[in-house]
Amino acid sequence: MTYLSRYSRIALFVLRYRRAGVLRGLPGHRRGAELADERLPQRLVEDLERLGPAFIKLGQALSCRPDLVRAPFLAALTRIQDRVEPIDVADVRGVIARELGAPPEQLFRFFDPVPLAAGSLAQVHAVVLPDGMDAVVKVQRPGIAQRIRSDLDALERLALTAQRHTEVGRRYGFVPWIAELRRSLLNELDFMAEASHLDTFRRQLEGYRGLYIPAPFFDFTSSRVLAMARVHGHKLGAPPGGVPQPPRAELAGELLSAYVDQVFVHGLIHADPHPGNLVLTDDGRLGLLDFGMVTSLSPAMRNDLLRLMLAAADGDGDGVADIGERLCVVLPEMDRAAYRRAVCNAVLRYAGASDQSRLEEGRLLLSLTRIGADNGLRPPAELSLLGRALLNLEPALARLADGLPTREMMRARLLEVVAAQLLRPVSQARGGALLLEAQRYSINAPGQLGRFVEILADNRLRVRLDGLEESHLIENLQKIANRIAAGLITAALLIAGALIARLAPAGSGYGYLAGAMFALAGIIGFGLVVNALRRDRAPPDDGDPGR
Repeated sequence: MTYLSRYSRIALFVLRYRRAGVLRGLPGHRRGAELADERLPQRLVEDLERLGPAFIKLGQALSCRPDLVRAPFLAALTRIQDRVEPIDVADVRGVIARELGAPPEQLFRFFDPVPLAAGSLAQVHAVVLPDGMDAVVKVQRPGIAQRIRSDLDALERLALTAQRHTEVGRRYGFVPWIAELRRSLLNELDFMAEASHLDTFRRQLEGYRGLYIPAPFFDFTSSRVLAMARVHGHKLGAPPGGVPQPPRAELAGELLSAYVDQVFVHGLIHADPHPGNLVLTDDGRLGLLDFGMVTSLSPAMRNDLLRLMLAAADGDGDGVADIGERLCVVLPEMDRAAYRRAVCNAVLRYAGASDQSRLEEGRLLLSLTRIGADNGLRPPAELSLLGRALLNLEPALARLADGLPTREMMRARLLEVVAAQLLRPVSQARGGALLLEAQRYSINAPGQLGRFVEILADNRLRVRLDGLEESHLIENLQKIANRIAAGLITAALLIAGALIARLAPAGSGYGYLAGAMFALAGIIGFGLVVNALRRDRAPPDDGDPGR
């Protein structure tokens, strides 16, 4: 398929659903209105699946945007699936040979030509490493990277058109959102990055003995081939024979605590923890799979999110609104009063929820995303991704041990994180950075102090006051100085007259001088009072007769 025909197909897809009311704020959407056709959400999902991997990922990304997508379509998008035929084994062998330098039969002691799983981006085969260890290789579909880049180019052009010519495109920031989708998808296509994620998560979560993350094998890994340890067990969402499994409260607690640590301690989050990506291993542990979709949070955002969650747990709607506004981009049309009202209502519902087994934090974050977008804020992509991850975590926890007080467990772990951060000593790296910063100031300070002294010595120090007009300021200062001088003269005349009247001999004539001083002081004092009253009551003359 040529680029032009592919672009035309994508454009037709966009036009088909433009007026279907999929996106909030586009033509066809009215708040509270029913769908014209109840089959539209499922048709949208089927069309996205037919368009291929980039659009499947687009649908998954849209399922994390309650601020952008209407509820019926949102529910359908959460069920979007990869429906693809397996890659021919000859193509798999070709990719492995090009990437690793030899066909799989020479690299591995055993290579199973029958795939364990096939997805839109890659296919997984069982292998045995030369040292006898069971492993799997994840092999990227031939040509998929080029096709995804081409589709993303088309989406970026459409997003740019929408952002330039529609209000909803400007409000929701279609261009940066598609740019974030591009970054995420291209990162998923880089299997070396996924291997690094596996290695990082293994180190960060090594304290959780009940969790298992497969080790990557870098000697058999490239940007298009990933080798990792095989996880023996069954998917959490598919127990063997459909027989319900016994409750595993301890595993559920470790999984929840591990996710709190990912978000608020390490800032690197496995963004897709649905039951299909979790495996109950044969040795009783919980294995985590698929580290292609990973979200990172900056230290500042982690701290803001931690404060937000604690404020929400305390029912502090105003505090949540303040933090939420700080996290978002404020648009010119923001309605701050309506935003704060809606946030306070959402926080009250969250804090007052009676079912302690439901992990409401994900719903709260998604609600805050929607409320912000409705009232002139552009929420960060991380907020909705984190909300969706926590929402996906809820059914996994329920399948491990239904009825656990997960909300109370979440709050307790948040407080533990706060305590650990307060008591945590400064790391060597952080201490070194602080020392280097202090050294920089100590080196620069003498020169800066010397320049300041030179400015003082040369009488070049200037103080700038914004909001004051210089001519009015000088005029007022002159008035004050004149009044002080007149007051001092009046006081001097009164004191001098009093001394002369007291000390001068009777009949010497100095009494007349004292009387003259009293009279002059009275005249000056009276004039000073009258002048002050008259000028202070007069309206200011700003020189503009038209005002």
